[in-house]
Amino acid sequence: MALRRLFRRKFNVTVLICIFCFVAFVTIFPLQNRKQAKRLSSDSKHENIPRQDLELLKDKDERFVVYNRVPKCGSMSMTTVCYRAGGVNGFKVASPYENGEKQAKTEEEQEEFINFLHQQPPGYLYIRHQYFIDFTRFNSKQPIYINMIRDPIARFESFYYFSRFGNERGGGAGRMSDVRRQEGIDECIQNNRQECSKPYWQMVPYFCGQDPGCMSRSQWAVDKAKENIKKHYVFVGILEDLDTSLRLLEAILPKYFKNALNIYHNPENERLKFETHTKNKKKTSEAAKEFLKTQTSIKLEYDLYLFVQNELNYLRAIYL
Repeated sequence: MALRRLFRRKFNVTVLICIFCFVAFVTIFPLQNRKQAKRLSSDSKHENIPRQDLELLKDKDERFVVYNRVPKCGSMSMTTVCYRAGGVNGFKVASPYENGEKQAKTEEEQEEFINFLHQQPPGYLYIRHQYFIDFTRFNSKQPIYINMIRDPIARFESFYYFSRFGNERGGGAGRMSDVRRQEGIDECIQNNRQECSKPYWQMVPYFCGQDPGCMSRSQWAVDKAKENIKKHYVFVGILEDLDTSLRLLEAILPKYFKNALNIYHNPENERLKFETHTKNKKKTSEAAKEFLKTQTSIKLEYDLYLFVQNELNYLRAIYL
């Protein structure tokens, strides 16, 4: 009888252990699977971005930084941050005047620029409106390339009115008839002006580079720009998320951009923000924006913009 009770007691304990193990299995195992699936899903979004485990500075010549700034993408604010960061962090920043400056360069001019850069003291940041140059084609290490872009329609609006009225500093306004100067973007589209039906191809070539094909409004140029960003750019920020962009610069390039966010928000910069603000901008209708986004080359610029936005979000998840 005692033996039977002992057997029952051991049997009950065994059953309880089995029940506990089963509950733990059905609860914990799916949780681990979900975590793993989430991680794999996150990785798969970027499987086409060969960043070599985010070794962003691998094979880069860290002595030099090139900011080949895109117009009307907060470039004056970024230039100011660069100069003041140089003073704080101890590196030289220069935007040397070039007589007859042009963004596209011949083979000889590209080589001249590379030689010029290599003659500068280490810890040198160069700033100009210049299309990307592939240093590796000239048997040189690629410097650290950085840039900043902006929502393509917002950039188009800023460039459109800047070319008419300039900014608070007074620069930028070009020659044109008063009728054309006073036209808003909606009227420009309605009057079938080439300025709006075939917008100036500006953002993509800065990343596509010096190949003549980069001046074509084509998917090839966009894909080449993406390829160069993946392979040669350490950082491309977005003006609409400037604070995050500056925090990433601090994290990726602390030697150059430590305290960049605080530098940007320094009250001394408020005057510059006002002075570089484009004057007399009019509100663009949603219909006009839709036309620009779907019926012009700005559609291709959005392809690049969304790609950069995805890259930025990926880096933010890693670094911030």
